[in-house]
Amino acid sequence: MKKKITIIGAGPGGLAAAMLLLSKGYAVNIYEKECSVGGRTGRFLLGDYIFDIGSTFLMLPQYIERIFRLAGKNIHDYVEITPLDPLYRLKFEDGTEFYPSMDLEKTISEIKRVFPDQVENYLRFQHDEQYRFNRIERCFKIPYNNLYDFLRPSFIEALPQMNISGSLRGRLEKYFTNENMRLAMSFQTKYLGMSPWQAPSVYSLISFIEYKWGIHHVTGGLNQLTLAMSEVVKEYGGRIYTSTRVNKILTKGKKAYGIVLDDGTTVDSDYVIINADFAYAMSNFLKTKKKFTDSNLKKRAYSCSTFMLYLGVNKQYEIPHHNLIFGEDFKDYMDNITMEKRPSASSLLYIHNPAATDSTLAPHGKSPIYILVPVPNNKSSINWDEIKHNFRRQVLDFIIAKTELKDIERHIEQEKIVTPLDWQSDFNVYNGAVFNLSHDLNQMFYFRPHNRSEELSNCYITGGGTHPGSGLPNICISSLITSELLIRDDIGDHRWRFE
Repeated sequence: MKKKITIIGAGPGGLAAAMLLLSKGYAVNIYEKECSVGGRTGRFLLGDYIFDIGSTFLMLPQYIERIFRLAGKNIHDYVEITPLDPLYRLKFEDGTEFYPSMDLEKTISEIKRVFPDQVENYLRFQHDEQYRFNRIERCFKIPYNNLYDFLRPSFIEALPQMNISGSLRGRLEKYFTNENMRLAMSFQTKYLGMSPWQAPSVYSLISFIEYKWGIHHVTGGLNQLTLAMSEVVKEYGGRIYTSTRVNKILTKGKKAYGIVLDDGTTVDSDYVIINADFAYAMSNFLKTKKKFTDSNLKKRAYSCSTFMLYLGVNKQYEIPHHNLIFGEDFKDYMDNITMEKRPSASSLLYIHNPAATDSTLAPHGKSPIYILVPVPNNKSSINWDEIKHNFRRQVLDFIIAKTELKDIERHIEQEKIVTPLDWQSDFNVYNGAVFNLSHDLNQMFYFRPHNRSEELSNCYITGGGTHPGSGLPNICISSLITSELLIRDDIGDHRWRFE
């Protein structure tokens, strides 16, 4: 008889694990509280407009391609993936605009145009980051179940490249003398919900990865990736129960033996995988936990949150697919949202304009405009219900002043606002911290929640709250690690791997 696996949450982490385990003959059921799959990599509709809920950047597509390949499928049979050129537009406070590319010659030409004295610095940076990447990447692809894992030869070899005492910003200052160029290579910490002045030096690899392998778009939005994953799950006979909320995990001693749904239904299983928001799951599904108590969770560091405007606009604008607009002093802004816990609508704003390359997301001549502003998480105690409309006004004023979208208000047909309070109440994101636990050094590798539960022998964790961290490439890695650990434990062979 097939071993039964229960997965809580149909986000990309849970779906990827389901694909891999189904391909190896396990019986897998997924329980998802929402009416559709994808979690924050899902979609919603506003009238005739289609929006990705969360992530809009696809980096390192080879990672998700590998998940499909290991599951015996070809991702390109399900979705269309296109590299973007340029990667994005960066517009700085002084009006300077920068359009980098994954094409080295184009990027060099662009740096010569905008930052002519930084070309050699950039080439040196990319050379050094390639060396670092070759040594550090593999450290993110293995589990850290105990401290002895730090003694692996691969980790010891990579350790000097991690510069564990330095910050990302400090590393960039050794290469670049132009402030806007430093911003161009460091704003990427917004993907982690951190400040470049606080993020570990190792995350300089993000800008290297963007410039090396590019940023890609999936026709129909990144939500199509999780829809494709759900198709594979069903093709293999897996079951996905949407609109089905899990109440708790059933445990006996140090073992999980199933779950209880909100309606009281009990589901027995041989293994349980948690793909819900980590801190939420520990607070709600495991009432008898000892390590991740409510007190412990409250003390942990969390990423920032985001204020979102999803606008269905009956016009198309001649702006790139991705746009990052800088305003006032960026360091003060990052300090405000990460330490002072004060929001700002006039320091960094992201505009997603997918109609620039994809005609499937809105009727002809119209655009789904997605606007994101990094803001403090809910530890700040900001009353977003009280200030959200005023903050919306500030965001639109900034856009009107700084971009080509001067008349955007006249063309809004559909609108949705999402605040940190909404992330917490509607999506079960602990503290509204959309990038999960912070990625500082004391919450990385062994010090981040493990992929195998530390309290239950047959319970596993995948997603952004566990190793290696948030972001779709990391979530793919966590699903692969989790699936391998489960199979190794099941068959009693600690060397078994997907090939």
